[in-house]
Amino acid sequence: MTISSIEVVLYTAMFVLPGFIMNKIIDTLNPPRKVSESSFFLSCLGYSLINTAIWSWAYVLLYPISENENRANFYWIALLAVTVAGAIICSTVIGLIKQHRLIYRIAQNLKITVIDPTPTAWDFRLFTPSGSFVLVTLTDGKEVQGWFGGNSFASSDPQERDIFIEKVFLKSNDSETWVDNPENDGIYISKDMIKYIEFKKIGDDSSCQTTKIATNAE
Repeated sequence: MTISSIEVVLYTAMFVLPGFIMNKIIDTLNPPRKVSESSFFLSCLGYSLINTAIWSWAYVLLYPISENENRANFYWIALLAVTVAGAIICSTVIGLIKQHRLIYRIAQNLKITVIDPTPTAWDFRLFTPSGSFVLVTLTDGKEVQGWFGGNSFASSDPQERDIFIEKVFLKSNDSETWVDNPENDGIYISKDMIKYIEFKKIGDDSSCQTTKIATNAE
């Protein structure tokens, strides 16, 4: 098969495209790291190499079709479908592995010291699947207590550490029991207002185990 200039462009696009698709999907499943443009391009190139290697058997099966000029359109459509579908499958698997920190957990079990892939403590705690009761201390000393669950949100942008808490509670007169506030439908707190956040594990005996994450605010 003689490869024309337009086919060179198409083959190049088929090779570069998966990396960008995979990067976007992985960043959707995990808190993204802030990287330079050159690092981003290299990671896209690396993901494209991985995708090409994994699905090379499919490309080999499709290659004979390219020899038939009457089926050229089908060949390019099939090639695009394999490339995009393969990138989606690979990136989803890689994203879930990173999300559940499987490699890190395996290394820990094997007593191997590795760097945790989670970018920051903020990402580590606020992007966990399970919800938690939180007590937010504001810079003016006031406190906001509520439930940070599936309908809550924490910014993944390192420069915008704001949060939305889906349910706010009130303290009872004894200051020990959290009381539902039916009039409240959530609260937004900007990054400049947050001093620190406490995550409370409330047991049957109303005791709490508390962890704190400091923000950039003083």
